[in-house]
Amino acid sequence: MNNVAPIIVLVYNRFEHFKKCIGSLQENALSSESVIYIVSDAASTPEDEIAVNQIREFALSITGFKEKKYLFRKKNLGAHDSCDEAIKEVLSENDSFIILEDDIFVAPNFLRYMNDGLLFYKNDYNIFSICGFKLPFALPPVYNKEVYFYPGISPWGFATWKERWESVNFGYENRYAKLKEDKKMYKKFLSIGFYIKGILIADSKQEIVAGDLRIYYHMFKNNMASVFPIVSKSQNWGYDGSGLHCGNKNAFWAKPSLDMTNQQINFIPFTGFDEVLLKNHRRYSDKINGGIFAKYLKYTWVHDIYKYIKKISHMK
Repeated sequence: MNNVAPIIVLVYNRFEHFKKCIGSLQENALSSESVIYIVSDAASTPEDEIAVNQIREFALSITGFKEKKYLFRKKNLGAHDSCDEAIKEVLSENDSFIILEDDIFVAPNFLRYMNDGLLFYKNDYNIFSICGFKLPFALPPVYNKEVYFYPGISPWGFATWKERWESVNFGYENRYAKLKEDKKMYKKFLSIGFYIKGILIADSKQEIVAGDLRIYYHMFKNNMASVFPIVSKSQNWGYDGSGLHCGNKNAFWAKPSLDMTNQQINFIPFTGFDEVLLKNHRRYSDKINGGIFAKYLKYTWVHDIYKYIKKISHMK
């Protein structure tokens, strides 16, 4: 296959997760045609140095790819900056990329799905990305396609193009204030999922840096969509306390059944959204992201008190 997109794998100190991620990529037929970039951030504490060195030693022994490139940081940049710098470097030589973190386990046709999607939608500028993860929500009974469209992105294994990625403003904006200027537009933006309200406000107050939110906003302003499979091509194994944002909880929905058929996916042109499917997606997404709490209270003073009480209770 010509023009196979490079793969970026972000890793820090999770050795077992990283091995599982690489092993799943190696099961893909296109791995032998793919250039893989291993992005290893330097240890932020002396305690992490052993794990980081172990990961780097393993990374040097990886086989099964066309070429391996190592972006081993000499100093700790932090997950956000290390990722940004890696993408910039990869895009200096490539027109697209596939990216995943070390806690993502993929299906045997993940790389085929990503590369075929990049080719199929290359000239459709309404499509921002090809996403591999599919929440286990119910599809409409009459839906008979192999992919669907959603006005957002899933970071758990996705692909996109250089010009679309570089068109996003990843810098600070008070996006909340801008959306509130038009009540209709604000309500429409929140229809992506009501859980996003708290993240939007916190990012606009510069309390957090929410890269996914900034992509959502860009897609919303430019009437863009992402492509998702109806059977997931990826799982997230980071809900075990090891992840930066995932925490430690029984997130069964993060490991949906994978597409193990190894079959090629039939993509369809983007002609709009299936509203029933979107409704099902949004309801499920709101439910697992905190429901009413996330809609009205997350990132407010009530949430701060909740976190404080939780912290105190764990110290007893």
